[in-house]
Amino acid sequence: MLALLLTGQTLFAQSKQVTGVVKDATGETVIGASVLEKGTTNGVITDLDGNFKLTVSKNNAILQISYVGYQTQEVNVSGKTSIIVTLKEDSEMLEEVVVVGYGAQKKESVVGAISQVSSKDLLSTPAANVSQAISGKISGVITSQTSGAPGADDAQIYIRGRATFAGDAQPLILVDGVERAFSQIAPDDIETISVLKDASATAVYGVRGANGVMLITTKRGKEQKPEVSLTANWQIQSPTRTDTYLDSYQSVTLLEEALKNDGLRSQYSTNDIEMFRKSSNGELSGIDAMLYPNVNWYDEVLRSTAPAQRYNVSIRGGTKRMRYYASGELYDQRSLVRNLSNDRYGNSSSPSYRRYAFRANTDFFLTKDLTFSVNFGTRFEERRGSNTDESSNYSETFYELNHTPGWIFPVTYEVKSGESTRSLYGGSSQYQNNIVAALAEGGYYRSVNTINETNFIVDYDMDWLTEGLSVKGMLSFDYENLHRNNYTKEFATYELNNRNNPDLYTSYNQFNADTEMTNSSEFTSIYKLYMEAQVNYARKFGKHDVTAMMLYMQNDYRNKADLAARYQGMVGRVTYGYDDRYLFEFNAGYNGSENFMQGKRFGFFPSFSAGWRISNEQFMEGTKDWLNNLKIRASYGQVGNDVYTKNGVKQRFLYEQKWSQISNDYYFGTTGQTGVYEAQYPNYGVTWERAHKYNVGLEFGLWNGMLNGNIDLFYEKRNNILTDYLTRPEWVGVIMAAGNLGETKNSGYEIELKHSNHIGNDFTYTIGLTYSHARNEIINMDEPDSKTSYRKREGHPINQYFGLQCDGFITQADIDGGELPISRLGNVQAGDLKYRDMNGDGYIDEQDETFIGFSDIPENTYALTLGANYKNWGFSVMFQGVNHVSRYYDAEAMFAFINGGKVKEHHLDRWNPAQSEEYNLAHAKYPLLHYDSYGDHNQRQNSFFLKNGAFMRLKNIELSYTLPTMWAKKVGMSDCRLYVNANNLITWDHLDGLTDPESNGSNRYPIMKTINFGVNIKF
Repeated sequence: MLALLLTGQTLFAQSKQVTGVVKDATGETVIGASVLEKGTTNGVITDLDGNFKLTVSKNNAILQISYVGYQTQEVNVSGKTSIIVTLKEDSEMLEEVVVVGYGAQKKESVVGAISQVSSKDLLSTPAANVSQAISGKISGVITSQTSGAPGADDAQIYIRGRATFAGDAQPLILVDGVERAFSQIAPDDIETISVLKDASATAVYGVRGANGVMLITTKRGKEQKPEVSLTANWQIQSPTRTDTYLDSYQSVTLLEEALKNDGLRSQYSTNDIEMFRKSSNGELSGIDAMLYPNVNWYDEVLRSTAPAQRYNVSIRGGTKRMRYYASGELYDQRSLVRNLSNDRYGNSSSPSYRRYAFRANTDFFLTKDLTFSVNFGTRFEERRGSNTDESSNYSETFYELNHTPGWIFPVTYEVKSGESTRSLYGGSSQYQNNIVAALAEGGYYRSVNTINETNFIVDYDMDWLTEGLSVKGMLSFDYENLHRNNYTKEFATYELNNRNNPDLYTSYNQFNADTEMTNSSEFTSIYKLYMEAQVNYARKFGKHDVTAMMLYMQNDYRNKADLAARYQGMVGRVTYGYDDRYLFEFNAGYNGSENFMQGKRFGFFPSFSAGWRISNEQFMEGTKDWLNNLKIRASYGQVGNDVYTKNGVKQRFLYEQKWSQISNDYYFGTTGQTGVYEAQYPNYGVTWERAHKYNVGLEFGLWNGMLNGNIDLFYEKRNNILTDYLTRPEWVGVIMAAGNLGETKNSGYEIELKHSNHIGNDFTYTIGLTYSHARNEIINMDEPDSKTSYRKREGHPINQYFGLQCDGFITQADIDGGELPISRLGNVQAGDLKYRDMNGDGYIDEQDETFIGFSDIPENTYALTLGANYKNWGFSVMFQGVNHVSRYYDAEAMFAFINGGKVKEHHLDRWNPAQSEEYNLAHAKYPLLHYDSYGDHNQRQNSFFLKNGAFMRLKNIELSYTLPTMWAKKVGMSDCRLYVNANNLITWDHLDGLTDPESNGSNRYPIMKTINFGVNIKF
């Protein structure tokens, strides 16, 4: 009896009550964290304040504290009755789920070529346009931005290069499972961007997946206390390149030289040139300054910088019954173009873009098996600006800035009449569109675009029927409404033709006339209806892991009252894993498109993939200390592409015979009659492109995560590419619909490496490297067998440049030797370009054009990322670059006096007839100067002017400071982060300031570099 009593007293003495509080890394208490006595089932969860009480069975018990998304922590309570536990985020756990087509998979079981980038990576760049923010951050993804215009600065995206010449080769982009535009989504709202690259990942998208797929997933709620996040950014934007146009004195000096070279009459006397010198030095005023202008049109129209600002507020939280994420954003982007408008109501001629965005994603757990989710996103986009012709590919404003000489007329003539002075906008018969007048008097536009996107999702777990079974349904309705009002006004410009009496109105020629403003409007409405029904199965049987998915989808798209475009099909996936070592996957899409004839609309697109986790093999036990992960994967599959564009217009219904009317086709007497002609002979067998894709990949992790890497090799053979019948004889006499005649191949490799380490307790750093290579080749595009081999595009990359091959400059010896081919492009002199006579016929003409340089899509892309954190300070930098790419820029950027235009700094290095031939051969970087059309021989697409488009940018750089938690809490914040970052800050290239290497020329809004100051506060 005494022994039993002593034993009971001992047991009672060993048990004790432990109290505590659980917090996250920001100091916020954690609701619902699990607190478990290790080795037992004795446990509790934290309450609404993060507190817990637990009676443990022994004094030296170990408590295990866990919560979703955080590392499990163990605390020995020996000698303790009260503890405080701070959980750390489990970055590996957060990244272990990869978004795939119509689902998600654990990272270790993925056998497809998939890359994923997180919200944190996107927000490290100040770009508010998501298509720009991904640049350099995802291996195998090539971005090309050609314009920095407010609201029109989207980047083109290519996944693993380009494998088709029939369309734009852009990937399929899905936002929360629905095909949508993504570039203007608030970056803060994005959780992940997943890029699907090989057939095993994209086959489920059938006729839409051949060019790769991007899956954008927006943020959702979490089971936690409400977390409010406020972000503010203030930006300063400026061009990555400034103009290099010469002043009036240098310009007229070169002009006189060009006129003399062409044997033309001089336009300016020695005294005129001296006056232009004084004007360029700012020594003239009044009438003299008007007669000898030195107009820098860039300074007249542009400012040096443009501001932008972005504000975002979000709230995220949830309970066991409901989770929510909601956000609101304002983004306001201004332009380099000054507001020169004289509109009486204050409407600006300076382009601007403003975006108001709201998003709400909610999940309702109606029962333990049934979840209902609603996603709602809306954007209001306002665009305003002048009535000039502006787009991402062309800007009338910048064309006029680049083309209008600064020495012919001033911006305005100030004409005095008595006591009054009237301003007349300068112009000439050739330059009637004074850009300052166009901005001041030509009118303006206003545009409002409203986008509403909704998803309704039901997810039902059917474990009651059989374990692992679930069903899911989704219905999405999107609506986009664009209204644009154009306010147009004509204006007059004036040319001074009597320089002796500039104060008389009769001394001026008038072009056009001032008119009253008129109004016109445009309207577009787009409706999208998407639905899918999905059955999922996932279960483990011992060492066997099996999943299966079957899905039906239908996507309807309608523009106003047009006939709706529809995609429809079935999707299937089966995966099998054995003992976490051997992985197998089968994906297939059976879907179709209304682009094809009835009975031929549907196709089957299968893929097969396998993986071997070598590091989990028993014979690898000895490597566990240094080798954490080693996986080999391989895939093969077929994917389709039904998108065919011609001259930028999407082609539909090529299987239909088309007829068109033509007025005055034939006559009865003198009366014209309307006729009908066959506009398109149909292609009844038109079908999709079919891509055969192969991929082999290696994944590895070394030294407990210090070095992780991915290496992928890929090969693609694509056939059935729609192309025009180039072998069709002209006597057919009718336009034939394109046929599935083309073939290409595309191959390359990708490398991803990441190193992470820490030095001491306060300093951590990361180094990341990505490198991608992709090269394509046209195998067949129906070129005639008799076509000259050096002109055949077959055997060359898609979009490789085509022009004259230049062999330096023509010398006097070439002319005197009598063997110089005769140019049919214009008269030639010593100092002009010497072209290669490719066909040996003794003439230089279009028949001598051949392949030059590379294509306009880079073959190689790379990025180096460096990051470091020391206590509360953070620093990151990314260098991004491309090579094996050529660029041919617009005429205004390259040629002297093109169409009577301007000259730039690089024209100073021309072939100078005042120097010896030996000097010119050693120093000239530009041919002999000519005026206007007299330079046609040189101003051709040729290898001399084809530029090396390779560059490396300091793409992103950021310095941040996070306030210590104790400081932040004193003002009611859980976290406060201050940062300054920059985008496109420095660019190294081969263009000597000609233009930005990524753009396609200077006749468009320039690419911008951005310096951003920001703050992120959490409550």
